[in-house]
Amino acid sequence: VHVILIYRCIKQWYQRRVRDVIQKILLSIKETENEDLTYVMQELIEKYNEDIHTVAVPLVTELVKTFQAMLEDLAEAEDEDNSSYKTMTAMGILNTIQNLLSAVSQNKKIMPKIENILAELISTVLKGGIVDYYEEIFQMIQILTALRVTSVMWNVLFQMYEAFKNDGHDYFPDMMGALHNYATVDSSKFLSNPQYIEIMYNIAKTVLKKQENEDPQYNALKLVEVIIVNHRGKIDHMLHMFMSLALDKLAQSVQTQELRAMALLVVVAAIWYNPVLAMHLLDKYKLPSSSESVVEQFFNQLFSDAEVFIGIHDKKVAVLGLCELIMHPTAPKPFEQIADKLIPYFITLLKNLRIAYQLRREEENEESEGEEGEEEGEEDEELESEDDEWDDDGNDYLNKLEEFTPGDMSGMFDLEHLECYDTILDDEETAPCEFTTFKRLLEFLMQNQGGHEVLMKCVDDDLKKDMESLIQYADRETDRKRSEMIEHQGGYNFENSFEVPSSFNF
Repeated sequence: VHVILIYRCIKQWYQRRVRDVIQKILLSIKETENEDLTYVMQELIEKYNEDIHTVAVPLVTELVKTFQAMLEDLAEAEDEDNSSYKTMTAMGILNTIQNLLSAVSQNKKIMPKIENILAELISTVLKGGIVDYYEEIFQMIQILTALRVTSVMWNVLFQMYEAFKNDGHDYFPDMMGALHNYATVDSSKFLSNPQYIEIMYNIAKTVLKKQENEDPQYNALKLVEVIIVNHRGKIDHMLHMFMSLALDKLAQSVQTQELRAMALLVVVAAIWYNPVLAMHLLDKYKLPSSSESVVEQFFNQLFSDAEVFIGIHDKKVAVLGLCELIMHPTAPKPFEQIADKLIPYFITLLKNLRIAYQLRREEENEESEGEEGEEEGEEDEELESEDDEWDDDGNDYLNKLEEFTPGDMSGMFDLEHLECYDTILDDEETAPCEFTTFKRLLEFLMQNQGGHEVLMKCVDDDLKKDMESLIQYADRETDRKRSEMIEHQGGYNFENSFEVPSSFNF
């Protein structure tokens, strides 16, 4: 195989005989049950993925047949060591199928055929409760639902749910990627059948009540938050149920900061979804053995956990949710409870967000080459020179990130884990900008004298300077997005003019 991968003349020979070579390897796997051969096949598929398309369907068919034959052998195997070896080889077959799927997932002509072939394999494993292969099967489902969800795969969702109820609770984190796809890839179809969203709710509820480990609970709350955000205005009848899952978790005393922050985020997402309905439900929620206002407790906890919102997404949702609450014409304004903390909370989140975006741009610059990377580097220099806050605020933020290292959290809550399940608020082209939204909030408060006086009475000179700096950043973000839009449209229309307020009177 090393020779095939290295020498060009042999590569060209292999490209013409890709199907024959892999079929020979498959035959060897059947005869020898050698796990190492599955890795050979995976490497060949990865290196020659463009040549796999023409033979993908028959290859998947052969791989499925090989896997099913191994299942039959395993059912009859009496030797435990031999059985374990066969199981590992069968896992290698499934991993090979995943590699092949990844190689051809964009091909709309052959994917439906492959999907129909794999549906039988998925059904065999899930209905048979063969938990040894759940992780691989759920990853396979995630790939099959990444771009579109067909009727075949919607039926698989029911099979996943049955497997979860029977013996799959421990595999919920492995299911999460596929469940995220079901909830986000085809929103209209997801909402067309009430059973789909009920499945999501029941899975999240079961995990939060029965799982002791916090990683699955965190994933369950994240699934709830994704559903709330991505289906704004369309699931009013379910909002109280989803909010209750988060509020029930907040009412419990034993929890890490990260899990508590995720529960808080679900409620903030509900406020962004519908401020009037969410605040009504929050006010109605009764804490066990407590007469204190739930609204006041919630906001006090939210403000005290400002630094625990590490991910960009979490901070953005918090900013947008509270801005939506304050600017909504009919939503109740809990100014008395939160007046002295609200503006400092916004500033903490937005300053950390600005630094987080800068860090992300720097990371992208390191990976990119050429003019685009240089231009983004210039933007970073401009940000640093204008605000001159990186030394203190940037280092403080980096120190906080270090406090949440995988070692400190047993590997459960690293940043990649926090950000991997995206929502409509993570789409940079269509999502509202949190900085310009905050600027609109300040404009709104200036027009609402009563609210302005209540919220600004605790703002000192340092906070006012921070606010001015954030407004300048918001203006730059507006200009940047406008420039990107003009560039996308092919040029600038000089007939338009824009008026931007030159100052704010705090």
